[in-house]
Amino acid sequence: MGFSSKASPVLLLLLLTFIFYLNFVSRVILAPLLPEIETRLLISHGQAGTLFLCLSVGYFVSLISSGFIAARLGQKRTISLSMLASGVSLGVISASSTLLLLQVGYLLLGLGTGIYLPAAVTTITELYQPNRLGRAFGIHEIAPNLAFLSAPLFAAWLLPVMHWQQLFQLLAGAAVCAAIIYSLIGQETRFKGSPPDIASCRELLSRQDFQVMIILFGMGISATHGVFSVLPMFLVTVHGMEEQAANMLVGLSRSTTLVTAFLGGWLADRFGSHKTMAMVLLLTGLFTILLGCSSGRMLMIWIWLQPLVAVCFFAPAFSVISQIGSPRVRTIAVSLAIPAAFVLGGGIIPALITRLADIDQFSLGMVLNGVFITAGSLLFRVMKSTSPSPEKTKL
Repeated sequence: MGFSSKASPVLLLLLLTFIFYLNFVSRVILAPLLPEIETRLLISHGQAGTLFLCLSVGYFVSLISSGFIAARLGQKRTISLSMLASGVSLGVISASSTLLLLQVGYLLLGLGTGIYLPAAVTTITELYQPNRLGRAFGIHEIAPNLAFLSAPLFAAWLLPVMHWQQLFQLLAGAAVCAAIIYSLIGQETRFKGSPPDIASCRELLSRQDFQVMIILFGMGISATHGVFSVLPMFLVTVHGMEEQAANMLVGLSRSTTLVTAFLGGWLADRFGSHKTMAMVLLLTGLFTILLGCSSGRMLMIWIWLQPLVAVCFFAPAFSVISQIGSPRVRTIAVSLAIPAAFVLGGGIIPALITRLADIDQFSLGMVLNGVFITAGSLLFRVMKSTSPSPEKTKL
């Protein structure tokens, strides 16, 4: 074990998974609430889409800065700070009554949530040996999939009885509580963290496998977060569904991803991360294309199958990126790769799709996103000649 811990590795992993759930649901709850927010604030699809861009820009800046913060505070305090800042940001969002205030709130939320992931990846990598990392990250990846499942259901159940701003107040309270809990029982890692100095950045950016992983993460995020962000609005606008019914459908369609998220880690350990990622992106892209151009029963099929496969991407992807480069730079690999990927897949892609929606080309936007995701399978040939440098030292 890389560091002395009062709590067991399993308990720490479960606690991090719970914190990651709060981190993620705070960001994705916007999607099912978007039709309601548009109605209340009298804004267009394109204007609403700017909230995704503000969130992703804040996330970008935060991830880039995470190495400096972790190097100064350590991974434990960084995770606690992330949740505390998220709680404050959610409070700002809950008090917003204009588009501008919402944009500011989501920018702050991105800044608060972004510093979590590199600290968590470093902690999990130190907790588990390389041959178990795929499964460990598979458990951690249950969190975003549970968030994708529960966020639309919360919206469908609670919007009839409370204002959308009250939902953010509940999340703000939960985030502050999580910050307190982790500050009490979380444990510090052996490596506090490394700021992204020029030498470390040059070492990583010069690696072909790292460059490709940035693009692949962008595709993976656009397949999950990007599609989810616009899907409730897509069903309401293009297919005429009631808002509550659309949120129920989107939420329930994510129920099976709780199993396949872990399956992605198992497949990576069994067949290799590169092959797993390539197949996942190919199938997910095809299902996204079909989702964009189908209707009726076939539309229901692709709504269920697309996330089922898409979530399998991240466990092998994090397993690969956590082992790229020398040990000196691995702690900043995530903080360099994910920012650009999230801006692309979680910000630019949803914003472009909503802009196309303003000119009655919503379906075309979904199809083009599917084409983009499918292209990721072609990058497997580039990754095939490179391989991550697994950590040989047992933790």
